[in-house]
Amino acid sequence: MEQNNGGSPIGLLLGILSLIISIIGGITFGVIGAAIALVLGIAAIAISINTKKATGGQQGTGGMVCGILGIVFGAIFAIGCTVCGASVASATGGATSGGTWAGCVGVRCFAEKTVNDLNDAYGDEIQDAIDNIDWSQFNEN
Repeated sequence: MEQNNGGSPIGLLLGILSLIISIIGGITFGVIGAAIALVLGIAAIAISINTKKATGGQQGTGGMVCGILGIVFGAIFAIGCTVCGASVASATGGATSGGTWAGCVGVRCFAEKTVNDLNDAYGDEIQDAIDNIDWSQFNEN
C-alpha cells in the first residue's frame, strides 16, 4: 500500500481554496466567485478520491470535506446572488441588472452608480420634489 501519492496536499489545498473562495468570492464577486469555488471543489474531491484509493482510505479526507463544503457554499452563493440580483434588477427596472452576477458588493456599486447618475441628471428637480411633499399626511396624529 502506497503511503503518499502527492495528491493529499493538493486535494486539501484545492478544497481549502474552494471553501475560502466560495465565501469571500461569493460575497464580493457573486456567481463568478461561486463558479470558481465549484470548479475548485470538484477538483479537490476528484483528487481526494484518488488519494483515498491510493492510500487505502488513510489520506484525502480533509480535501474531500473542504471540497464538499466549498461546493455547498458556492452553490448557495450562486443561487442567492442570482435571486438577489434579479430582485434588485426587477425593483429598479433593470437599472442594476449587473447585480445578477456581481455579488452583494456589485449590486451595491451598481445601485450607488444609478443613484449618483440620477442625482447628477435630476438633482435639483428631485430635491425640489422632496421639498414640496406634504409630509403632514404621513403623521398618524
